[in-house]
Amino acid sequence: MDRLPPLNGLRAFEAVSRLGSLSAAARALGVTHGAVSQQIRGLEQALQVPLFVHEGRRLQLTESGRALVPQIQRAFD
Repeated sequence: MDRLPPLNGLRAFEAVSRLGSLSAAARALGVTHGAVSQQIRGLEQALQVPLFVHEGRRLQLTESGRALVPQIQRAFD
């Protein structure tokens, strides 16, 4: 990857992984559910890996997503 991934996508990813839902992340970030979803999609495209899978109405982290969480949390700390 030649460029850094989008910061808003990383923030959205961190919030969703921490809070467990797009809606909760949207409230925490002060944006819409759709905006968080779009930011996650953009991050997945930039990284070229899926970070979440939908299981019914719930999101579950993929293996790639689980590996990324601690890195993102350290970077934001």
